[in-house]
Amino acid sequence: MIRIVTLLSAVTLFAVPLAHAQNASSLHPVLETALSRPSITVDERDWRFIVTMTNEDGAMVGQFDGTRPEGARWELVSPTLDELSDMQAGMWTGLQEPDDDDEDSGLFFSADDSDIAPGSLELAEETADHLVFSFRPDFEGEEAAMAEHVRGALTVAREDASVTRLRMWAPESFKPHFAVRLTQFDMVQEYTAIDGLPAPVLTHLRQSISGRAAFQSFDQSFELAFSEIEFLGGAVDVEVD
Repeated sequence: MIRIVTLLSAVTLFAVPLAHAQNASSLHPVLETALSRPSITVDERDWRFIVTMTNEDGAMVGQFDGTRPEGARWELVSPTLDELSDMQAGMWTGLQEPDDDDEDSGLFFSADDSDIAPGSLELAEETADHLVFSFRPDFEGEEAAMAEHVRGALTVAREDASVTRLRMWAPESFKPHFAVRLTQFDMVQEYTAIDGLPAPVLTHLRQSISGRAAFQSFDQSFELAFSEIEFLGGAVDVEVD
């Protein structure tokens, strides 16, 4: 439902069930609980929220209301359409594009859609409240060549075994295409557990992509913040393997 448009031809960095693909005997029990939750399928009509996009051009605020008719579910709150920068206008257009799938996990965290290579999760860091697991990204299609340059980290809360953060980044500059060099690539998704909902919900997304393409420098850095989130669906479709 949420599309992130970048310079790399509308790349969305976002399958096998991970809990089954990963050797169960090697899984940390907290991670096993987090990944063994069944997949959730919802319709975009089940959501209502505010999204604020911030970049070097300022802030853009939009509202999504799934109860409205198709084609009228997105409303630009501020600024006006004429006041949007080129990047903001591109983001606004991208947000409104329909997904290829009629149904997906929406704002819910989905392990099956997280681009984590099966069998690659390893405990990397422990704190009193969280566990951080490193992983190898598993991209498909045009993004597949990026996987060898990108690292991943999944953060899980100890108390309720809920995913709180997913990060993918490139430790060094690289060329995903012969005419493009990325000097920075960093994407962070933050999730929050909300009472009454079956899975953590995406509340923040930060993406920093900068480099050079066709001898021109570019910076595609921005942040999305989701607020006033309402899940209107009540019961959800749960896929059990």
